[in-house]
Amino acid sequence: MTLGRPYPDVVTAVTRSADLLRERRGLLGDLVDRAEGRDSAAAWTAQVNTVTARTDRMDGDALLIRPDGCAARALPTGQDLDATTPVCAPAAWFGQPA
Repeated sequence: MTLGRPYPDVVTAVTRSADLLRERRGLLGDLVDRAEGRDSAAAWTAQVNTVTARTDRMDGDALLIRPDGCAARALPTGQDLDATTPVCAPAAWFGQPA
């Protein structure tokens, strides 16, 4: 997945990523149901929707999508959560938590 490019479609149990982005908010797709990833992004709930989802178009554990629909960060499969991952990246794109 190339960052800054249009994202792969992320599908949740009830909707597709394009529907979630209509709110003009960021989207953190938890692709492998890692609770610690969702929990660490919880501070940005005013700016970023966090969903457990799946995609057939990338190999990774999480994906942060900007409001314009481009991928901002991806968490490679099995990588530990750290300051470079999508769960910490909202600060770079959305500022301090609201």
